[in-house]
Amino acid sequence: MSALDISKWAESVGASVDEASRAIKLEVFTGVIDDTRVDTGRLKGNWQATIDRPATGVLERNDKNGSQATAQAQQTVRGTGIDYLTNNLDYAAVYEEKDGMVAKNLARVDTIVRNLKK
Repeated sequence: MSALDISKWAESVGASVDEASRAIKLEVFTGVIDDTRVDTGRLKGNWQATIDRPATGVLERNDKNGSQATAQAQQTVRGTGIDYLTNNLDYAAVYEEKDGMVAKNLARVDTIVRNLKK
């Protein structure tokens, strides 16, 4: 989605571009966290939202319901600039291939925004 698309959508819903951009990012990030499978909670707990560059470490956070990862994302994500959601556990990519939590949430939010523009 381009900046122009976000600008048009923001105007259509009466929000600033910053507010709209932040809401879109948080919708994707929280969707990914929510859709991450849970065994011990470590995979869900290792989602890390960062500004300007992806996280490089692994957390020892077990977060079965995702509330800690979601709260951290809500505190970190901005309307402007580049925000990252990273999971550095060795097996995170395997579960993305199986479950598609990132891919499906990007597609879901893209569809929502496109439908709002109509």
